[in-house]
Amino acid sequence: MVKIALEALASCSGCEVSILDLHEDLVKLLDQAEIVYAPVLMDVKEVPDDIDIAIVSGSVRNAENKERLEELREKSKYLIAYGTCACFGGITGMADLYTPEEVTSRTYSDNPSTESAPLPNEVVPELLSIVHPAADFTRIDGFIPGCPPKEQLTHDILIPLINDEAPDVPKKSVCADCKREMEHVEFDKIHRRIEGDPEPGKCFLSQGYICLGSVTLGRCGGLCTEAGIPCHGCGGPSLDVLREPSHDIYNGVIKRIAHLSKMPEKDVEKQIYDIGHIIYGFVIGSKTMEDKQVSLIPQLVKK
Repeated sequence: MVKIALEALASCSGCEVSILDLHEDLVKLLDQAEIVYAPVLMDVKEVPDDIDIAIVSGSVRNAENKERLEELREKSKYLIAYGTCACFGGITGMADLYTPEEVTSRTYSDNPSTESAPLPNEVVPELLSIVHPAADFTRIDGFIPGCPPKEQLTHDILIPLINDEAPDVPKKSVCADCKREMEHVEFDKIHRRIEGDPEPGKCFLSQGYICLGSVTLGRCGGLCTEAGIPCHGCGGPSLDVLREPSHDIYNGVIKRIAHLSKMPEKDVEKQIYDIGHIIYGFVIGSKTMEDKQVSLIPQLVKK
């Protein structure tokens, strides 16, 4: 039997729930594999030895997260970063828009919904200066981004891994799965996502709405755009963004809007709002994205 470990670091545990969403396929998976460690599912404290596949979700936010990640690497044959937080920092990475002092102050004292309290200093692990994806601290054998990853993608990756085979995964952007029609339309205003009523069936970018589908890895089936919601980028950067040092989420979106609208890129830039949340919301913790030549992340992160 293949031994599998599941570990949630700084996360919401949504990724673990997505594995349970395999439903009947989970039963088939357990015919070939045994989950030997999963604190979110079972009462277990110590990481066992000789793990075949360790699946870690969540970002590395404190010293305990880092220690557990390194222990899993030491005791596992394969270590998989599961979910966008583990791969790129994800939603938890937006804590980097604030200093650790601002984060703890907001949590324990400067918060209208709680009574002011002294900061804990004995039983709480030390916060790291910034949020990290798993690969910042150790070698990762595979990345499965998504918030959370879709159950079909999880199935198509885990089953081959259990059989010691290389999985075949989609490599296109969300745009490739989107059924909306992209067209050139002259406009001079970028809309906030809450403004107006986007026309059904028509590309959001062609209507002046910020949509990250062209720069986001498409392993979700374009569910948000089909439901009338612009892509927020929860699947992480598309492969062309990751591979090209001069290609960034920010400049990719600006160039696409300028191309479709005939607006000068400078005019588009002036209207892009809340860059830390809207553009880099799922990747601001990623060193790979921060180190890009044209990235604005270094200007946003507070260390």
